[in-house]
Amino acid sequence: MVESSQGFPHIQLKLTDKGTAKPVVIIPDKNKVTQTAINLGNRQGHGSKIQELLSSLVDEWQTSQQEREKDKQPAVPNAIALILQIDSEEFDLDDLRTSEIEIISELEGGYIIGASADTDLSKLKNKIEKFLTDQNGGGVIAKILNIFDDKQRPEFILSPKLLQEWDQIKDEQIYIVEVGISCLGIRSKLREYPEQKNYKNPENYVKAINKWIDNRDLTIEEWDDLAAQRQQDLLKFISDKTKYQYRGEILSIDDNYQFATVPDSFSCLIQISGLGLKDLVFNFPYIFEVTEQDNIYEPGLPDHEIPEDENVSFTLEPPDRNAPKVCIIDSGIQEQHPLLRNAIDSNNSKSWIPSEINLTADMVSNGGHGTRVAGAVLYPRIIPHQGSYKAVCWLQNARILNSDCRLSDRLYPPSLLKDIVKYYYNQTGTRIFNHSLASDAPCRTRYMSAWASTIDQLSYEKDIFFIVAAGNIPLDSYRTSPRLSVKNHLLAGREYPDYLTENSCRIANPAQSFQALTVGSITSDSFRDLSWSSLGEKDEPSPFSCSGLGIWDTIKPEVVEYGGDILKDENQPPSFICNTNTSPELVRSTLSPTPSPLVAADAFGTSFAAPRVTHIAARLAAEFPNESCLLYRALIVQSARWPDWALAKTNEEKYNVIRQIGYGIPDVERAISNTPNRITLITQGKKLIKAGEVDIYQVKLPDSLRSPGEEFEILLEITL
Repeated sequence: MVESSQGFPHIQLKLTDKGTAKPVVIIPDKNKVTQTAINLGNRQGHGSKIQELLSSLVDEWQTSQQEREKDKQPAVPNAIALILQIDSEEFDLDDLRTSEIEIISELEGGYIIGASADTDLSKLKNKIEKFLTDQNGGGVIAKILNIFDDKQRPEFILSPKLLQEWDQIKDEQIYIVEVGISCLGIRSKLREYPEQKNYKNPENYVKAINKWIDNRDLTIEEWDDLAAQRQQDLLKFISDKTKYQYRGEILSIDDNYQFATVPDSFSCLIQISGLGLKDLVFNFPYIFEVTEQDNIYEPGLPDHEIPEDENVSFTLEPPDRNAPKVCIIDSGIQEQHPLLRNAIDSNNSKSWIPSEINLTADMVSNGGHGTRVAGAVLYPRIIPHQGSYKAVCWLQNARILNSDCRLSDRLYPPSLLKDIVKYYYNQTGTRIFNHSLASDAPCRTRYMSAWASTIDQLSYEKDIFFIVAAGNIPLDSYRTSPRLSVKNHLLAGREYPDYLTENSCRIANPAQSFQALTVGSITSDSFRDLSWSSLGEKDEPSPFSCSGLGIWDTIKPEVVEYGGDILKDENQPPSFICNTNTSPELVRSTLSPTPSPLVAADAFGTSFAAPRVTHIAARLAAEFPNESCLLYRALIVQSARWPDWALAKTNEEKYNVIRQIGYGIPDVERAISNTPNRITLITQGKKLIKAGEVDIYQVKLPDSLRSPGEEFEILLEITL
C-alpha cells in the first residue's frame, strides 16, 4: 500500500438493511387516446392496410429471391426482413417473437427491424385475420402502425456519413466498413432465476435452480451456434466467387478473423466492392448497422526543432515490486528514456502492428506520442529536473499505432483490445489501461459501437479500468475530416466555447463507453501578447476538447484535466499555434534523428489529459489493491470539483458546463484521503444488488452538525 497523504482514511459505510424495493406505480392516463386505441376502433380499415402491406412485402421478397437464383447472385440466408413502426407505449416485443419474427434492432421513434425464417410470415398473417374478425390473439396488429419496404433499409442501417454518401457509392470501388449482425434468434432472453420463497420444499428449490442452469446453458449455446452460423453466412456472401465477385473479405491477421462478439450480436471489419455493399445492405436480413471504418486522429505535433535540454539531472526510482501496473495502449514507448526506464516493465512490451511485431519503440516523429502519454502517467503535474522520485506504478508498453500515429487497416479495435487485455490481464494481472486514442468522427448515438461495448464487456468481466480520451477537434480543415474544425466554427460566427456543444464536437468513439472513464481537456492558463491570444481562460475547456453528452444522454466526459490550449491571431481566417505558455510539459521521445530535448511543453490534446487521471487510478490501486476498479472510478469522480467560473453560471447555463467538463477536475488527495472537515464513506468488497432489491446504509451525523443553532454549510455528494 502506498503511503497515504497526511489526511485520514476513508470510512466504511454501515449496511443496516436489505430488502425488496417498492416499485413506483405509474397510473395510466385513461383520457389519453393512443394510436392503438384508434386502430382498434377502425379494425377493418387498419387491418386491411397492414394485410396489404404485408402481402406486398412477401410478394416482392419472393420475386427478388427468384431473380437472385436465376441470375446466380451470391446466396443470402433464407429469411425475410421487415421494418415495422409500432406503438412503443403499448407494444410487447414478445408478440413479434411468438409470430416467429426475430428482433434485429430497436430504434428510436418506435421502429423495429425484424427478420423471419417463416418467409411467408404466416403466423403474422394469421394474427391479422384474427384482428379483422375480432378474435382473441389478434390485438397486437392494432399496435403495428406501419410496415416499410426494403427501399428504406439504408436510412435505418447506415451511419449518417455513409447514408449521406450512399448515392455516390461506386460499384467497382473497394470500401472498408464495419458491419453489425444480430444473433439473438427467437429465444431472446433467459428465464428469471428462481426465488427461494416460491418453494416450500428445499429439494424442489434445488431442482428449480438446476433446471434454470440447464436452460441458461442451452440458451447461451444456441446463441453461440447462431453467431457461428451467421459468421459463416456473411463470409460466404462477401467472398462469393460467382460472376459478381464482390472481392469481399473479413479483415484478419494471419487468417484469424476478427469478430467482436457479444451475446446478441457480432461485428467485424470487412472489405467489399460498392456493388457488394449495396447487396449486403438491401438483402442480408440479419444486418443492423453498417458504418465507415474508424480512423484514429491525433492533432499534428510540431515539426520545428527545439533546443536540447541539458539541465535534467533527475533520477527516477523504480516502483515497489508489487506496485500497480498500467498498460499504455498507444504508439509505443521509448523504454530507455532516462525519465521512464526504471518504471518500464520491459519483459512484457509487445507490438500488435502486423509488419512490426518486434518493434515496440515510439517511432512517432517530433517527440513521440506514447512516450508523452507514459510520462504524463508518472508526472501528472510537474516533471522534476533534479533530485529523485519514486514511480507510483509499472508502465507496460502495448504498441498499436505506427510512426504516423495511425492504426493499420488490418487491425480491428474491438478484437485488438480483447487480445491486449487477454495478454496483460492473464500474464501480469494488469487492471488499469490508458487508452489515449479516439476516432476522428463524433461517436454515433443510435447504437453503442463495438469498440465501446468491448471496453464495457471487458471491464465488467475482468474488473478492469479503462481511462480514455474524449477526442480532439481539428484546428484547421487542412485534412479530410468528418468534423468541422475550430477554424470552421469561428468563421461561421460560432464563438468559443459555445461551438463545443455542436454535434460535430461530440465525443469520439470509443469515449461513449459506459464503464470507461472519459477525460476531456482544460487550459492551465491564459496567454496574450501583441500577436497571439488564447481562446479560453484558466480551467476553461480547451478549444479542441470534444464535449458530451454521450450516447443515451450520459455525462461524458466525466472529468477533465490539463491537456493544453491553442493560441490564435487576429487574422481572418485565423492561424493557430501552441507554445510553452499554454502547453503541458511532457516527456518527449528522443528517437528522432534531429536533436530533441527530454522534456518540452510543445504539444496539446485530450491524449495528454487522460494519463493524468490514470495517475490517480494508479494511486488508488496502490492504496486499495483488493478493491473493485469501480471503486477507483467512483472515487475519481467523487473527488472532482467544478472551477469557480463554472459554479458562477446560472442553472440554465450549467447544462452546457456539464457537457463540457462533466463533474470537473479530479484531485488525487481528495480521492485517496480526507481532512478534518471532509470525510468519504465507501463500500468495500463486491456488492451485488439485484433488480428489485434495495440496500440501506446508515450515515450518522455528529450532533454538532445537526444543531439548529449552528449555521453550517454542508456539501453532501453521493456517487453510485
